[in-house]
Amino acid sequence: MHEWGVARELVRQAEGEARRRGAREVRSVTARVGPLSGVAPELLARAYEVARLGTLLESAALSVEPDPVLASCRECGREGPLEGAVLACPRCGNRELVVRGGDALHLAKIEIEIGPEPPGGEG
Repeated sequence: MHEWGVARELVRQAEGEARRRGAREVRSVTARVGPLSGVAPELLARAYEVARLGTLLESAALSVEPDPVLASCRECGREGPLEGAVLACPRCGNRELVVRGGDALHLAKIEIEIGPEPPGGEG
């Protein structure tokens, strides 16, 4: 399951960014996942539950948003999102497309808590 490695990298990136900004906690993480990325959102969410343990993200919820497939048609020049599982131009039906999005996973947003540690230590 390569989602485990993806989840660990997502946590690493989010934690690194949170630390650079002086966060003491990450409250939520949003990832955008394209259908051509090869990542199953359900498996990513399950792997994330374990990958976040012992990090600033330990109590952070994960939201997974779709990242649509964007393509341009070599035949008619149409550019835009594709619908469904068929990789064909919705205008002319041509299958010679240049994919411009929807084939990646990226960290889209993190919500962090910045400030001093609460009195009494951990919080």
